[in-house]
Formats: sequence, C-alpha cells, structure tokens
Amino acid sequence: MADVGRPPVRTFKPRRRPLTTERAASMERLEPVWCVDEVGPTLDPVAVFGRAAPLIVDIGIGFGDTLTTMAAAEPDHDLIGCDVHTPGIASTLARIESMGLTNVRLLHGDALVFLDRVAPSSLAGIRVYFPDPWPKARHRHRRMASEANVDRFVGLLADGGTLHIATDIDDYAAQAQRVCDAHPALAGGVVDRPDWRPETRYERKGLAAGRTPIDLLYRKVEPAGHGVGTAPF
Repeated sequence: MADVGRPPVRTFKPRRRPLTTERAASMERLEPVWCVDEVGPTLDPVAVFGRAAPLIVDIGIGFGDTLTTMAAAEPDHDLIGCDVHTPGIASTLARIESMGLTNVRLLHGDALVFLDRVAPSSLAGIRVYFPDPWPKARHRHRRMASEANVDRFVGLLADGGTLHIATDIDDYAAQAQRVCDAHPALAGGVVDRPDWRPETRYERKGLAAGRTPIDLLYRKVEPAGHGVGTAPF
C-alpha cells in the first residue's frame, strides 16, 4: 500500500483538451455506468462486474483501442483501464458501448491513487503499454517503471500474475528490465512482440519515426529461498 499521507509521484503530464458538445453529453451519460471511483473502500470485483473472473489493470489506455480490442478477445477476463486524460476516457466509453462490452470498467484518474483500492495478491495482470517516457534525467523518477512502482505492482499480483510493459524508448526498456530483473518475485524479460497485443496509436507513430517496440513480460513467482520455484512461462 502507498503512504496515504503522501500523494504518489506524478507519472503523467497533464493535458487539457475540450470535448465536443456531443462527446461531453455521451461521457456524462456513460461515465456513471462504466467508471469506478479513484478513491474509496477496497475494490470488490464481483460487485463491480457481477462475476468472479481474473482481473487485469491496464495503466495508460490512450483512446482505448487496445483495451477494448483485448477485452473483446478475452471475454473470460475483466479489465479496468486507467487514464487521466478526458478525451481518451470519452472515446473509450463510446467504444465500450458500441462494442457491447461488459467486462471493462474505466478509472478516470491517477492509477497509482486507485491502486490503493486494490487488494494485495488479487490481480491476474498489470499492463503498462507505452507510458510517458520522461526522457530528461531529472524526470526519470516519474517513470512508471520505477523500483517503488514495480514493487507495488508485484504486491498486487496473484501468484502467477503477469506484469507486461511495452515501450519504444530503449532507455526506458533498459530501466524497466533492470528494475524487474532485480525483483526477487519476478521472472521473465524481453520477449518477441506478442501477436495478441494490438498495435497502439503511439506505437504506430513510433514505428513511423523509426523506433522499435520492446515488450517485457514478467510473471510473479515464489522468491528464491522461499520454496520450490516454478518455470515463469
């Protein structure tokens, strides 16, 4: 659990862009139906989704294309997509409705604040696709793939749960790999780009600019010295 007396380090750059009148009205109608609160009591996934199913938290969903595509392909999983940017949340809400999805909820706010509501060892997966790169050295403590954040993610994952990070910034990938490799309860590393991860808008821009996406996939395992380990994949 994060220190409730201190807000988490901001891992995103605030962006302000107004919605069209039509999109604002749609969001006003849909947000109470499909969004969960940023703060509150410990999340009860069965109460939220109406069933017990493996739960995945997706941090930084952009305009929701990847989240909703994966939700449609994974009907036996429930997903909570998190983002602070209103246009992306509005777009994702519209996609949820048009696609008839029932296994998706959204968090319109800071994922690191919301994670205080998530019970330890309760998540099947955490996904962080193309997070803010924070390229300047003085800002790197704001990266989502920090030692503190990764340790927190591990505490929220169930045994065998996965942490999947994708980035096209080489230095970010190196940092994420270094932090994850050093964690005693994570096993994994760089993998070939999974064909089940849809291409994101940011990823397409990076490819056009000559950048190569890097996927890091880790699984929570029994730390060495705490029992017999199992293969991570």
